Amino acid sequence: MTTATLPAIDTPVIACDNLYKSYGPIEVLKGVTTSFKKGDVVSIIGPSGCGKSTFLRCLNRLEAINQGHLEVMGQDVSAPKLPRQSLYHLRSQVSMVFQHFNLFPHLTVLENLMLAPRKVLKFPAGDCHDLANHYLAKVGLNDRADAYPEQLSGGQKQRVAIARSLCMKPVAILFDEPTSALDPELVGEVLGVMRQLAEEGMTMVVVTHEMQFAREVSNRVLFFNDGVIEEEGIPGEVFANPRSDRLKAFLSRLSQN
Repeated sequence: MTTATLPAIDTPVIACDNLYKSYGPIEVLKGVTTSFKKGDVVSIIGPSGCGKSTFLRCLNRLEAINQGHLEVMGQDVSAPKLPRQSLYHLRSQVSMVFQHFNLFPHLTVLENLMLAPRKVLKFPAGDCHDLANHYLAKVGLNDRADAYPEQLSGGQKQRVAIARSLCMKPVAILFDEPTSALDPELVGEVLGVMRQLAEEGMTMVVVTHEMQFAREVSNRVLFFNDGVIEEEGIPGEVFANPRSDRLKAFLSRLSQN
């Protein structure tokens, strides 16, 4: 089986410069510039509606960008319309874990995991089967291979979604509020898998409201506000010594909840 080619050590896995995204007259991203290197675990925090999820969806081109420059693995993927094969290749390199799992209900857990490696990466069926079983075991669900999504808890579905992303052998995984749809008692099992991936060096960009995860696992935190990165830094500085009034107010409200 093949894996995605890693960039040179100094080359960011993902880099964007002056990124803009609008929906008609509504400007959601207003010039975002940042980059993510191999092994980074970056948490993106901020109030609802500030552009966090839209930014994440632009990074693997689930959303077209209106202006700016975007590179993945050193390749320019800024064009408004990319060929279908280029999109498939991009999304095999930069996987995404969604808030609501997005599993196919008519397929078993194992079939959900095998589908993309077989269809997109063109791996042989036997390799896909072995890969799926390997990553199911990694997320602690090897005994649920023949179950259907409706037979799983929310936490189990999200762990399956993470395993599905891993089956693409990505160089980075984007997480869009992966625990926000879960009951509180199920959050820990998903965050545990994400912590393990971080410890193993997976490049991760995580839109999250889990401030403890952002503090303890991330090596960098981005605070989005009104379509821009208003503040960024290492977790200790961002949480202990916020500079902007907007971030101070945001963290103050969280501490009161």
